Amino acid sequence: LKGRVDMTMALGLSDIKAQMGGLVYRGFVTGNGFKRLGDTLRYLQAIEKRLEKLAVDPHRDRAQMLKVENVQQAWQQWINKLPPARREDEDVKEIRWMIEELRVSYFAQQLGTPYPISDKRILQAMEQISG
Repeated sequence: LKGRVDMTMALGLSDIKAQMGGLVYRGFVTGNGFKRLGDTLRYLQAIEKRLEKLAVDPHRDRAQMLKVENVQQAWQQWINKLPPARREDEDVKEIRWMIEELRVSYFAQQLGTPYPISDKRILQAMEQISG
């Protein structure tokens, strides 16, 4: 991701860098659990597909990225309202992975997702958890 970058691609590349930092970091296997390794590989493959498409149509990438950002912002606000102990529950953590699946559906649909996903489904899942 280093070198000269066209400004129209810079936002997408910045988002990708942040996403990768959240996926692969020191201790990520322990932190996410062994069962997430296959998903993590698929998310990285989706990033690769996104990079290929980003060079061709950065404006489409930006439109898709804005949809993901809206869900991420809603998730961040929601999670900040939860009691700290509740944030570690599996159903709450699953929302984060649903956002990764949303990225796959937007940027690398050909890789598929294990279940139907949309921004609406994620927001509904958060609402259901909140009660």
